[in-house]
Amino acid sequence: MHLAQGSAVIETLNASAFTQWLNAQLWGFPAAEIFHIVMTGGFFGGILLLDLRLLGFGRRIEVSQVMHHTLPKLWWLFLGVLLSGGLLFCFMPLEYAGNRPFLLKMLLIPLGGLNALFMHVVLLRRQHLWDLHSRIPFSVKLSALVSIAIWIGCLACGRLIAYYYGV
Repeated sequence: MHLAQGSAVIETLNASAFTQWLNAQLWGFPAAEIFHIVMTGGFFGGILLLDLRLLGFGRRIEVSQVMHHTLPKLWWLFLGVLLSGGLLFCFMPLEYAGNRPFLLKMLLIPLGGLNALFMHVVLLRRQHLWDLHSRIPFSVKLSALVSIAIWIGCLACGRLIAYYYGV
């Protein structure tokens, strides 16, 4: 999609009956924002617990056990983040489309996903060899640190969005 086409899509969304309806709801934006904050907090908290375990904290609990209990919830929380974030975007598509922290956040989210995919497909393939009794490989620790940095960056960008309207 070309930039002009993307701009036309955003302008169409901005002028849509759905966006007009959303903005007519007194508690619509605050409710969507609260839901987004709750989902984001749960998602980041789960990711942080998993990444801290991969960094070597809580060695008495197997990585596989933490993943078994955490990953299914993380998928549902991430779905909540995506839905609530998409809804928030629909309130002010023109403002968000030109907001630098928002655009950076939209870059960081897929980077976090790619890091997680790399970790699960490549780095954790042999976790049974080191899960509880051996040293965690440096590459796994590095990926966990990158994950924490990316998701903190997303949180920071999400908060900074409010300060960059019209800039």
